[in-house]
Amino acid sequence: MSEGDRPGNGDARAGSPTGAVRDGGEPFKLDRGRRRGLAASPPTPPLDPFGALERQVEEALTTRELNGGATNLALLRSVVDGTLTTVARLRRTKLYETVGALAGLGSDPTSLFRTLYRYWWRVETFGLERVPPRGRVILVANRGGGPLPYDALMIADALRHVHPARRAASPLVEGWFLELPLLGRLLVQSGAAAATVPNLRRLLTREQAVIVLPEGRQGFGRRFRGRYRLGRFTDAFARVAIEAGAPIVPVAVIGAEEAQPVLARFDAAGRLLGLPTLPLTPTLVPLPTKWTLHFGEPLHVAASYEATDAGRSEMVGRLRHQVRERLQGLVLEGLRRRRSVFLG
Repeated sequence: MSEGDRPGNGDARAGSPTGAVRDGGEPFKLDRGRRRGLAASPPTPPLDPFGALERQVEEALTTRELNGGATNLALLRSVVDGTLTTVARLRRTKLYETVGALAGLGSDPTSLFRTLYRYWWRVETFGLERVPPRGRVILVANRGGGPLPYDALMIADALRHVHPARRAASPLVEGWFLELPLLGRLLVQSGAAAATVPNLRRLLTREQAVIVLPEGRQGFGRRFRGRYRLGRFTDAFARVAIEAGAPIVPVAVIGAEEAQPVLARFDAAGRLLGLPTLPLTPTLVPLPTKWTLHFGEPLHVAASYEATDAGRSEMVGRLRHQVRERLQGLVLEGLRRRRSVFLG
């Protein structure tokens, strides 16, 4: 951003020791002591691009809510109307396909996720072609506050069925998800793995696409009032990306935060169950919000970092911050383009 012209810059006489001139042209006689009414200018605070992005996200959400008259009653009406509209659409046109997909769940575990992708959330992608058609790549996405990692699963489905190369991708999720009786089996069969550094390295060595949610436990159970504000990223993905020379593609997921809004968190109860927290959400079944996936330009890590930089904390932190800032900007762009939570 360009600075404005400083007052008096065009009025200072050459050779004036102070650079300050009266209106009539006579220089002020200033000495080094105190002068009444004059005070030293406070130091300029350092720029915080990420903080500015967060404020713009807040403005985008607030403007959208004010334009839509988002009182509690209006919000409730919007939720009910959107749910009924989507269910009616399913019953009229695609019910037979939905039933067929659920019936084939045993032979093809991804059919459930495909049904959610096409008919429940009606996912739309932007910039999907930016994901390389082959070779190792890390896709870094924001996480919704709901209990399950639907975000990563929808990104994987987009790559598998919509990407020009129809390439597979492995979502990395919290390990305890994989231990759940039914969901754990579905996740493993769909290619998901526990979010550990060895798994990330192993998958990249096999030249695979890997989806990571680097907010980690901070993103799990995020309250609705904090939606679309990225938490602190972990260092692991950035360090491994530098080691492997893997490009990073940021992916903004819009719509997931409203699908299962978290109203409160019960951390103590969650710890008793082995969870980061126990989120309280008013919807047992996720709402049929309209989802959009925005794929940003790849960051070519190998062109800017040496493999040895993985051992330097300042270089790892630099990449982590760069990715987080780019992703927050992409989220902001997606929010500005959205007209409606349920219609997109």
